Amino acid sequence: MVTACSVLVVDDDPGVGEAISSALGAPYRVQTAMTATAALEVISSAPFDLVFLDYHLPDLPGTDVLCVIKRFFPSTLVILITGYGTEDLAVDAFRGGARDYLKKPFSYQQLHQRVAPLLALRQKSAERRQNPFVQVGWASGEPNGDDPETTHRARGILRAVRHIEANLEATLSLAEVARVAGMSKFHFCRRFRECTGQHFREFLARRRVERAKELLKRQGRTITDIFRDVGFKDMTHFARVFKRLEGELPSDFRRRPHP
Repeated sequence: MVTACSVLVVDDDPGVGEAISSALGAPYRVQTAMTATAALEVISSAPFDLVFLDYHLPDLPGTDVLCVIKRFFPSTLVILITGYGTEDLAVDAFRGGARDYLKKPFSYQQLHQRVAPLLALRQKSAERRQNPFVQVGWASGEPNGDDPETTHRARGILRAVRHIEANLEATLSLAEVARVAGMSKFHFCRRFRECTGQHFREFLARRRVERAKELLKRQGRTITDIFRDVGFKDMTHFARVFKRLEGELPSDFRRRPHP
């Protein structure tokens, strides 16, 4: 069996992390995170062999976090877990780079049946990379390890993403966020696009709208309060961006039933 495997459980239910940690036991080192932002911070600080990623997180959909992980650290294995499993969600998970998909509740036996083969494959790939007589590349079906320079850039972009998530209500300039990433504006724009698949301004707008959607589902807050809470300066701009991204106005979104 693989030794000293590092595992991250990303789920807002602390019981899930405890259950997985208990089920896996030694030789797995299990850490937990309850939000997407916390997960990105942990991942940017240390490498992980495997990430259990809940689809329904309080601040960002698990599939979005999956996209970030696979762009930044492609050799990290990800298993998406959810209590709202559908065939479409499973397809999205595999398309996004997840290596497996688990629907809650799952048994200890199911957990081991899914985890052991994946980590054994990862260990075999690592051993082949360490063998100087074996050349491993994408053609083998397993990605090369994340090189130090790529990891350094990725952590800079992750710092930027965390800064954006923590300051959606504030005025965020390109210069400020590039400085957080430790890059010039030119290099930041290029790397951010490479890593996230979106331009900085588009990413910021989408995150603000996603946060607005969560607030609109709740009662007791006016739309005027909400657009200010997510960083828009006026209602007209908020409504225009919201409709472009969601296909409807904020008021129409609020009137619809939501789970």
